[in-house]
Amino acid sequence: MNKGFTLIELLIVMVVVGVLVTVALPKYYASLERGRSVEGISNLRAASDAINAQYVVNGNSYPSSITGSSALQVGDVTKSAYFTTPTVSFSGNTVTVSTSRADGSYTLKAYNSNGDLNYIECTGDGQTCLNIGMDLSGGRYRMDFSN
Repeated sequence: MNKGFTLIELLIVMVVVGVLVTVALPKYYASLERGRSVEGISNLRAASDAINAQYVVNGNSYPSSITGSSALQVGDVTKSAYFTTPTVSFSGNTVTVSTSRADGSYTLKAYNSNGDLNYIECTGDGQTCLNIGMDLSGGRYRMDFSN
């Protein structure tokens, strides 16, 4: 009696392992991207909190810019490994803070008004936006913070 595996048994095991890897790998990459997206979302929230704190300090109005020695610099409250340093744009009582994935696959934008973070929007690859936790609402991928 021979001890060992036949060629057919080895091929069947290889096919089963191949199918398992084919099914599991996309889920693994999606979970990696979800983890990386936390950096971008955290950066936007930190920058939004800093800008909204400035709103309160300035008597319920946003500053016209974030330059100057007295203004908080957005780079001071964020960490950028997978995302670009957030940029801020002002328009009256609305502030938009945006950052992009370093590889350019998608962009995250936080929309603030009247001292509150309203929502974060994802633009770019729709499947990636869904994978990182955005909801599809009105044709846009968003994470809503308004009450």
